[in-house]
Amino acid sequence: MGSKRVIDYDEYLVAGDMSGTLTGDSTNIMHTDRVGYQILYTGAPNGTFSVEVSNDETTWQALVLSVAIAATGSGDNHFIDVETASKFVRLVYTFSSGTGSLDVKLTAKSISG
Repeated sequence: MGSKRVIDYDEYLVAGDMSGTLTGDSTNIMHTDRVGYQILYTGAPNGTFSVEVSNDETTWQALVLSVAIAATGSGDNHFIDVETASKFVRLVYTFSSGTGSLDVKLTAKSISG
């Protein structure tokens, strides 16, 4: 019986400056089934969040999320839950206007052993 793989980054992104577009570090999620991004921001940012996937860390493709996640002018929090067969993932905040501070935690895990 195998053991589950777990990735837990409490500091995936800390105090990110939301007055511009932010791209989180690439995370190798090989041998995991699900990835979760806990997003918390303050200030008055306006922009959108997306998750990009890649198998080679060179060519990135944005996933189509079931619900669009956006910062709309005041502090808030969101959770993005992703199930993907890709090898790498990263979170992207695309700036539209305003300013704020962004903190993100990432967790990934395998569902089966």
